[in-house]
Amino acid sequence: MNFFRSVFQLKCPNCRIGSLFINQNPYKLRDLNKMHERCSKCDLKFSLEPGFYQGAAYVSYGFQVLNSLIVFNLLFWFTSIHWKNIIYFILGFIIVLTPYIVVVSRSVWIHMFVSYKSKKF
Repeated sequence: MNFFRSVFQLKCPNCRIGSLFINQNPYKLRDLNKMHERCSKCDLKFSLEPGFYQGAAYVSYGFQVLNSLIVFNLLFWFTSIHWKNIIYFILGFIIVLTPYIVVVSRSVWIHMFVSYKSKKF
């Protein structure tokens, strides 16, 4: 499994097999940020230190800004929608994507600090 597939499928950065989250569906909001303590395959501890995932908020912010810029430019340059209506569309887009962006941001954050070990598990 390659790096990007591991990140977006929310897999362990060490073995790329075990799941990071208890529930793989980010739209089940009750379990949104609930992660396993350790990987079921390689036993990697997912919480490296207290407050480790605070940095994921910056990754989430970056993803939301990038998504907003892409949607705005696509709608502004390729449709005849007024820019004020595009803003409403972007707000709806952000609301719909936020749960997925939150979990992917955590996945990106831990993948930045833990390297892949290509052992067979």
